[in-house]
Amino acid sequence: RLADACSVQHSRAAGKYNRFDHSTIEFDRLHRRCYDDRMQGLINRIRLRADDLDVRPAAQSDRVTIDRLIQTSRRVHFNLDSWAFDEWLYPDHPSDALWLAWHRDRTVGLLLAPNDRSSAVWLRALAVADGYEAEPIFVVMLDHAQALLHTLDVNQLVGLAHPDWMADLLSATGFAHLTEVITFRKSDRVIPSPLGQYAPVTIRPALPVDIPIITANDRAAFDPVWWHSERSIAHMLKTTAHFIVAEADGQTVGHAFSDIYDGHGHLIRLAVRPDFQQRGIGEQLLIESLQYQRAAGAFPFTVNTQIDNLASQALYRRFGYQIIGSPTQIMSRAIDR
Repeated sequence: RLADACSVQHSRAAGKYNRFDHSTIEFDRLHRRCYDDRMQGLINRIRLRADDLDVRPAAQSDRVTIDRLIQTSRRVHFNLDSWAFDEWLYPDHPSDALWLAWHRDRTVGLLLAPNDRSSAVWLRALAVADGYEAEPIFVVMLDHAQALLHTLDVNQLVGLAHPDWMADLLSATGFAHLTEVITFRKSDRVIPSPLGQYAPVTIRPALPVDIPIITANDRAAFDPVWWHSERSIAHMLKTTAHFIVAEADGQTVGHAFSDIYDGHGHLIRLAVRPDFQQRGIGEQLLIESLQYQRAAGAFPFTVNTQIDNLASQALYRRFGYQIIGSPTQIMSRAIDR
């Protein structure tokens, strides 16, 4: 019924275009926006005040409740990478990263904001129950999260502005544009030869003993928004299919890790310590990563990078990667003190 109503409402608006392709595009855009607006009207029926909600850290005993909320809610945002909620649900004490909001006896909200020993904390998951307006629930959960995070020297909250309801919610609650992430895809299996002659570099599998230096190199190569902690690096070493390091001048100076998702190879991370950049180390890490992905039967190959990381983009383009899709906005706001 919603779709039919939107079709009637916008057929005339699209009809002002003489060419079929233009009218179809305009009709689809207006139809989709109308449908989204009407659907939001259905799931935003109840607007709560802060004192209507009870917010508390999740416990391991809430696992079934969490699953039920996620499975029955239309507004669910995930940016978990290879993590699972169980990583922040403890048997003997409340979570320090996952909060639940309750209205009377119903769970109406979930927020995951884990501190990864950085000055910036990512919103890794958010869910809002159908029938409730998202903003007041999100704000109250965020207040509880910030009460803890500001004691841990965190000064920035960061969120992925996707899907549209998440982008609208972040904008409405004080988040502003930080940067954008773009996706590259390589649609051939050709791996170019190194561009030049470089100093000897050894590429080998990463080991648990490498975790501290990998973490240090990672933080030297990226801004705090993108930092990984030793715990995160250890998790990636355990869960990703291919994790390698580069050694030069007797030091571990770079790393890369990849995995296979639904048959396609994805380069998750590539980092080289700044004082060893421009020496072909990143190129050799990329070659080794692509060789693994290709040998594993993966195709095509993808990688994400920041829109202002021009050096990485140049490397990926030389290897046959091309931008696909639209950039995804990253938004941030300062922690309330």
